[in-house]
Amino acid sequence: MSIKLTNREEQIMDYLWENGPSFVKDIKTSFGQPEPHYNTVSTLVRNLEQKEMIGHEDFGTTYRYFAMVSKEDFVKMNLKRDVKKYFGNSYQSLVSSLVESNDLSIEEIKKLLELAKK
Repeated sequence: MSIKLTNREEQIMDYLWENGPSFVKDIKTSFGQPEPHYNTVSTLVRNLEQKEMIGHEDFGTTYRYFAMVSKEDFVKMNLKRDVKKYFGNSYQSLVSSLVESNDLSIEEIKKLLELAKK
């Protein structure tokens, strides 16, 4: 399963992963100036809840939202999707591409080899 998020949805998830359970008013401040309207952030949060990325707990008439998917699991899900989509489901093609474009140093390649040996 992989879930596609908009940039703003990813920003909300990053906020929740970094700060833990939060109210919409707190999440809203993470966007910087000019801050989006409260209702805009609330809609984004509800969209994330429909995608089962976040959940909420009741606090009187308001909700406190929390991540239901860890950042690590989210990254793994989407890496699998991207490897399948862009590299023919071949991690070797992904690594080859990184090596050919000089995005991996010799030291990083050595570390990958050590991980593979384990």
